Amino acid sequence: MKNEEKAALGTLFLILALAVIWTKQNIELMAPVLENSTLFFELILGALFIVAMRNLVGVKTFGVFGPVVVALGLKTSGLMWGVPLYLDLFIIGMITSFVIHPLALPGSFRVAVVQTIIAISLTVFELMGEVYHLTQFEMAIFFPVIVLSWLADRYVAQVVETGWGEPTKRLGGTVLVVILSQILIIQESLVTFVAMNPESWFFGLLLIILIARSTSLRFTELLRFKLVRDNEGKGTALGIDRRNRFFVAKYNPWSLFRFTTKVEMKRTLMQLEIPTPRSYANIRDRQDLHLLAKVAQKYPAIVIKPASGYGGEGILVLDKVSSEGEEPIFTAKDKNWTVDDLQRHILGILDGQYSGGDNDVAIIEKRVDPDQRIAPFVYGGLPDIRVIVLEGFPVMAMSRLPTKKSEGAANLHKGAIGLGLSLKDGSALGAVWEGQPIDIHPDTGADLREFKVPDWQAVLELAVRSQAASRLGYIGADIVLDEFEGPVLLEINKRPGLGIQNTNRSGLLHRLLTIEGLLPEHQFDDVSQRVKLSMELDERRWDLA
Repeated sequence: MKNEEKAALGTLFLILALAVIWTKQNIELMAPVLENSTLFFELILGALFIVAMRNLVGVKTFGVFGPVVVALGLKTSGLMWGVPLYLDLFIIGMITSFVIHPLALPGSFRVAVVQTIIAISLTVFELMGEVYHLTQFEMAIFFPVIVLSWLADRYVAQVVETGWGEPTKRLGGTVLVVILSQILIIQESLVTFVAMNPESWFFGLLLIILIARSTSLRFTELLRFKLVRDNEGKGTALGIDRRNRFFVAKYNPWSLFRFTTKVEMKRTLMQLEIPTPRSYANIRDRQDLHLLAKVAQKYPAIVIKPASGYGGEGILVLDKVSSEGEEPIFTAKDKNWTVDDLQRHILGILDGQYSGGDNDVAIIEKRVDPDQRIAPFVYGGLPDIRVIVLEGFPVMAMSRLPTKKSEGAANLHKGAIGLGLSLKDGSALGAVWEGQPIDIHPDTGADLREFKVPDWQAVLELAVRSQAASRLGYIGADIVLDEFEGPVLLEINKRPGLGIQNTNRSGLLHRLLTIEGLLPEHQFDDVSQRVKLSMELDERRWDLA
């Protein structure tokens, strides 16, 4: 544990200990206040339970605060009436969000519209309760309107971009933790015990910190990395908690994040002459929208993407198919896009639709021409190569191959194929599609076992140079093969995903620890030497003996 971590924990526990001691000494004076303030302790218990479900079990939810507030709303109406009412209101909000989505309203305005419709629905429920003497309907007024509005809109935004699968799983997890946490917080004896025993506050905070600092695999990760466990045994896979604490936090300090946005990285890469797609325009606000028309007229193929997007969301790969008068027509995702359509998409990017709600920048850049040597393994899109790099040493690699289900996108969660690659020579190690091993591409019929990346050493050297340019120590370099320019860096990922382990049938943890052990001896190696050492380690199956 670092000194600053010890100081932070010590200060936090000292403040809490003093509060506990004071409250304990004045418990008779505080008792009436504590007995009438159980709402706060219900909130604490609900949050603690949801945090445990997320970080220990691995249940995916739409946040922590929202589910806790909904669980508190359910306390008044009860599960039998509350859950159906909750689902009804959510469905109303969801339908509203779907209806207004084509208007490309800014997110705050969109949520305001959804909130208004849900509020009107609540009024109707209240009226029905009074007219038909249904007290349960009258309880609907206690539902958290703002949270439901945000939840419905966020769900719809993810469905529009990624399809129903992943957002619906997250929604299901949210409903599960809401119901279970509601069952917990209605246990009056437990809530009263926590409120009247200040020592439990201390242990509750300690438990939250211990859960947050846990580095073991979550239960869902034990299932997710079954292919790794079957091949190498337990304890080799890297989980998200250990990744975040011991690699992301250690090697990627927050102070450097502002230098690694897509816009800033593009500028840095161009200055260092590291190959990356040329930028045509960066649209930062509505006043810049006129740049789109100029780019659309001039270039036959472009890519539009959010600067702060994640998971490939919001990216449009566009080919100009025709011009009607002076207005170009592009095609992407099996539909035609006019300049007006693209402007609406860009407005969604600016509003933060693909970056978690923060204001964003829309980047327009040159479309990469796919290398035809790997065309038989690709369906309707651009495959990429993800290389995990630690302090200048390639650690693991895979290729993501588009499929019909992924609609040409090289994103595993959308249905692309993950193909593990040998660091030794770029040949295929094994393919995974929707969590299951496969050998034949489901759309092209190509034998995935014959896949091999051309210019492999150049790919690895580009990944290492890109990591150095980012100033981060632990990254995922996303590289594509251009027909005319060779390996080109698409972007740097400062929190690279962990699905790459299944494609390699191998865990990241041992490899990362091996590199850490070699860093003192090889910290001054040049790029080619570092790549060569990683290739040799891979050939020896990362065994130093």
